[in-house]
Amino acid sequence: MNSPSSKLPDNFPFKLSPGLKEYLFNRFEKTFKKPFFTEESACEFWHDHSKNNDGNTIFDILKKCYPQLNFPIETGIEKSELYKDFVLRGKKNFTNLKACTELNDSKSIKFEVSKNLAGKIPLLTISNEEDFVRLIQSLLYKNNPVEIPHSMGAVLINGINNWERINILKNRWLAKNPLGNWNQEFSNVILNKSLYKDKLIILSTKPYSNVPANQLGLNDDIWISHSISIRKEHEFTHLYTLKRYGLASNNLHDELIADYIGIIKTIGYFDKGWMLNFLGLEEYPKYRRGARLENYIKENRLSQEDFKQLITIIKNAIEAIAIFDKKMGKLISAKDQRCRIEALCETGLTILASQNGSSVLLDNYYESFNIHESVDLEFPN
Repeated sequence: MNSPSSKLPDNFPFKLSPGLKEYLFNRFEKTFKKPFFTEESACEFWHDHSKNNDGNTIFDILKKCYPQLNFPIETGIEKSELYKDFVLRGKKNFTNLKACTELNDSKSIKFEVSKNLAGKIPLLTISNEEDFVRLIQSLLYKNNPVEIPHSMGAVLINGINNWERINILKNRWLAKNPLGNWNQEFSNVILNKSLYKDKLIILSTKPYSNVPANQLGLNDDIWISHSISIRKEHEFTHLYTLKRYGLASNNLHDELIADYIGIIKTIGYFDKGWMLNFLGLEEYPKYRRGARLENYIKENRLSQEDFKQLITIIKNAIEAIAIFDKKMGKLISAKDQRCRIEALCETGLTILASQNGSSVLLDNYYESFNIHESVDLEFPN
């Protein structure tokens, strides 16, 4: 595609530090794109288990699949032998556990196997905010009480051991090989992660990016409905880039792409004011501390000058996306959506933030459109 984003455009207004240049490097650009997506084998498991639940709540089923949910949220608990036995070695008897992850409203957890542009994926919707935090702490942070930002409302988990799936594999294998050595066979199973690792999306139902309804001039009910939709489409977009490029990063480039799709899929057009609010830039050049933008730079040691340059780059990139969206009009098909995602992926932030960012983005869209037209790519129907 046009204008490689690893090289700064001639009219780029900043001289970037090495740290900021590294952060802004577009990893999508040189990545091999997979021509087709395979269906997640976990979806068949979840179709069966969510229907044949024997009166159990979805949380009861989750605790069997992910044993860490049987442990309390406690600093360093993952170092205990008991935790290792259950979570890493898959022991099934939970009667020895004195405490578990307690939820305020486990019965209200909603579960579905959701179909989207990238295929199907198990999706949990958690209405209680404290329960959402506990599930994230357990499944992502090994039951440690890591602080979860209020502006974080969803997560795509890419690969978590499902011990119920492993036990099904074990029982089927032993039925066919009653004298066989399962431990030896398991060393072969481990090599095929699709057999036992789940992809999973977890959503909260709180206001998107922790932005209150009145800040956007909406009533609470409408905004919560919009928030859930944006959040879901946002995570589906991460899933698409993960399957297409092998990438779904905790980076502002990925977030702009996912937010853009979330907004246009929800209200039919891009509202740049919403995206500025989501990232804390509604009063640009002033930044609202505690906003979602800072969630994506915590691991990077950026100076104050770097940060100042970064928010200008993000603001300019959002302006370019707004111009692009106005030219494109309403989303009309799955192909249109794919091409918009891929054009945004392959147009880096430094290009987007340049004077001709929207033009390059549009060129890359048409190039992607022609590729999809000339090559019989396989995608889920």
